[in-house]
Amino acid sequence: MAHEAVKVADIVDRAVNHAWSVPEFQRGFVWKAAQARDLIESLWLNYPIGSILMWDSHGPVVERLASDSQKPALWLVDGQQRTTALCILFGRKPYWWPSQDTWEKIRTRFDVRFDVHTKEPPYFVVANAAIRKVKGHRYVPVSSLLVLDIEREKDAKALQDLAKDIKLEGLCDGMDSMEVYSRLDRVRKIRDKEMVKITVDHDLEDVVEIFGRLNSRGTRVTEADIYLGIVAGRNPGWVKDSFLPYLNQLENAGYDIGPNLLFRSVTAIGAGKVRFSEVPEDFWNPAKVTAAWERAKPTWTKLLMRLNEYGVMTSRVLPTENALVTLASLIEKFPTEEFRHAFYWFLQASRFGRYSAAANTALEEDLKDISDSKDLKSATQKLLARISAGLPPMTDEDFLRDYGDSRFGRFMLYLLVYKNRAQDWDKEKHRLGFHGQEMLEDFQPQWHHIFPRKFLGAAYGEEMIDALGNIAVIGPEINIRISNKAPMKYIDKYGIDAGRLEQQFITGPVEQMTVDKYEGWVKARASTLADKANEFLAEIGEGL
Repeated sequence: MAHEAVKVADIVDRAVNHAWSVPEFQRGFVWKAAQARDLIESLWLNYPIGSILMWDSHGPVVERLASDSQKPALWLVDGQQRTTALCILFGRKPYWWPSQDTWEKIRTRFDVRFDVHTKEPPYFVVANAAIRKVKGHRYVPVSSLLVLDIEREKDAKALQDLAKDIKLEGLCDGMDSMEVYSRLDRVRKIRDKEMVKITVDHDLEDVVEIFGRLNSRGTRVTEADIYLGIVAGRNPGWVKDSFLPYLNQLENAGYDIGPNLLFRSVTAIGAGKVRFSEVPEDFWNPAKVTAAWERAKPTWTKLLMRLNEYGVMTSRVLPTENALVTLASLIEKFPTEEFRHAFYWFLQASRFGRYSAAANTALEEDLKDISDSKDLKSATQKLLARISAGLPPMTDEDFLRDYGDSRFGRFMLYLLVYKNRAQDWDKEKHRLGFHGQEMLEDFQPQWHHIFPRKFLGAAYGEEMIDALGNIAVIGPEINIRISNKAPMKYIDKYGIDAGRLEQQFITGPVEQMTVDKYEGWVKARASTLADKANEFLAEIGEGL
């Protein structure tokens, strides 16, 4: 095996220029935009991001995509996702990317930006409609900083001018233009960061075996496992007889949150800390752990009841689970105050990715704000101040995003439909999440294309077909039965009347809609959903 340090910019160059490629047994690019954001932030923070494994083949190799006669010098065996993500962040198409059309779409989805104004993580965000509408240069596209000018002097001059503009806009309090320049330059210097490249020259069979082992799932010991072990040793029976059974109760109620998150809420409530290593040593003794648990357990029960009031019957619909720790802490400290302001904060924190990076740092900031507040309203105001300098309204664009990429958008759509007391599209006409008058435990909403993919065919791109504006929220049983037919066929077959369509904000004779009118229809529904979302946010946030 040979080891070599390679600059990030050179890795991108080799991927773009076909010096490196990927063999056919490699899967395609599967990363989400949030993973690319985390990668660039890790590089900015000087965190290790792992090595890449290359294969120096002796014989012929079938390439996943080949359109020229050049034979790549090396093959990527482990590190394709990171390498492709780096190419996207640089705005340069790797050789193995399948088409220019899909390349433009992925660049739009992976619009990662540097938040030059913030002094606390996350420093990088995936731009949504709200961020794209922010005027000025607060959110700087990463690709614009990573583009390399042939002349370094011109490169530096452009960065200096940008830093001056940022200061003129009143951003970056407490920093002069040179400090702003330094922050921007730190992003630019990611080009010169180095990754370790390991090269093997084994036979193909061995390389496939190496690849399989690298990508197989293993059992990872978490920090929570270690500290739960400490508690179990000092307090025999507590983990087995109390903690784990309650965790199972939560799972049965639809909240499969895992021991790490639940245990962090125990230390948050009992010690004001979520980093276990910073919790005082004496906290792990039986008396203190038990006392914290006796406060945390009923708090979680109450939290689930409050979330159920908004129709949230499962953790699977939540855009973020980390925020549950803060919500639990709010309820525990202010048990008699109404929940709506806390829920408003939860929605905005989810919308702006409060816990998308360095979640523990954000959680400890939140815990301090709660500890320093005299009531829930003042605590919520402090928490909101950490999210964004402003909270712009939702726009049509938020509901024209791909429903698969927008966890917050799906969640908001579900909340709006539930609030509208929508009935399922089955024959019994049960309210969504209910069976008769009884609320279902662990209700799993299904995201149904109102105009199915096969009906729209090749007339529109995937992004338009998969837009949130084309999604209805229905139950799992009817979702299985509805086939990929034109709307008029399944609407008629299952007797879905106009009233139930309107409960989903679907208006007009949809069953008579033609393919050519789809774009206008989906944009109109997206506009309606944006209006309803803003009304809902204003309602629960009133008084803040």
